Amino acid sequence: MTERHEEIKQPLSQNDISGYFGAMNKQKLTNVMSASPHHRLAIALCTVLLMSAPPAIGAQTIVLDNGDRLTGTVLRMSDGILQFRTDYAGTIGIDWKKVREIRSEEPMKIRLTGNGTIPVKSLNRNETNLLLDNRIEPAFNLTQINPDDWETGKAARITGEINLALKLDRGNTHENRINLSSNLEWKKLTHRVRLAGEIEYDKTNNIETLSRRSIETTWDSHFSKNLYYGATTSFKTNRITALDHRWSAGPYAGWNLFGNNRTRLSAETGLEYTSESYHSRATQYFLSDAWRMDFSHFVIPGKVEIYHRNKGLLSLAKEGGLTFDSWTGIKIPIAGGLQTSAEFKTGYNSNAPVGNEPWDTTWRMRLGYRW
Repeated sequence: MTERHEEIKQPLSQNDISGYFGAMNKQKLTNVMSASPHHRLAIALCTVLLMSAPPAIGAQTIVLDNGDRLTGTVLRMSDGILQFRTDYAGTIGIDWKKVREIRSEEPMKIRLTGNGTIPVKSLNRNETNLLLDNRIEPAFNLTQINPDDWETGKAARITGEINLALKLDRGNTHENRINLSSNLEWKKLTHRVRLAGEIEYDKTNNIETLSRRSIETTWDSHFSKNLYYGATTSFKTNRITALDHRWSAGPYAGWNLFGNNRTRLSAETGLEYTSESYHSRATQYFLSDAWRMDFSHFVIPGKVEIYHRNKGLLSLAKEGGLTFDSWTGIKIPIAGGLQTSAEFKTGYNSNAPVGNEPWDTTWRMRLGYRW
């Protein structure tokens, strides 16, 4: 009995191990080859699925200043807020100043001062310094975690929406009314280009009762987190009010007062050179004080959005003159980018020709698509 026990305790040699696993693999291969064709097909399919399956995303753990540990996925960090997705509470926002440590099985993209990113699996921070794997950086050098490609200059981001309101009456009244509006935005690094246009047309009993067209384009660049500068040009015509054209162009400065996933508010002001012509008047040229304001807020995050936009020109010529347009409404998504909205539009022109009202208001329901 003792001899057998001692024999078992002796360590296996490399040849013994190779022979043992070789015999096991040979036996498995024999079992597979002797299986029925259906079994062999099932084994082959399982092998292909296992080989083509994507690798699992590694878990990430964050440690807060109070010692709490959360496990989930770091989506991004920007503007002092860490977006962290958990299985038990969905996506939550955490004040970056309260995060002490992040550990990740897969590399995160860390953006320091500048446009490039570096891969990091471990991040430790205190009030003054960061330890990124084995690299020490001042804490203020960290600007983002997992930034979008347009923020680092690798690609541009294009977003926009198009909306349509249509009215067709047949019978005692024959009316065709169309309102089409569109907004497009291109962003890359600190640069942004916006293009907005609107067409409104109404014809009743073969008589044109409304015809308005406008287009505006702007370019701007941020020189700090919330401040930016740019230039704009716009063109508008309205046959019903006898406006042949109003064209303006000039520089402006802007300020992002609020900017997060739920609320956005920006204001812009500048000087614009304006050309204005009516059927009954000669073309006038003058400088204008111009402004724009853009506000939006999700009453129910991702579901119900209210908004207000306005823009105006105050003539600096001796005779003065004020014109502005505003849009106020509510948007509700339907599915797959489709949305419906109710909007109230107001227009004002203190210099309207004789026989035209200075105020113009419109209520409309619209169907749109956002991308």
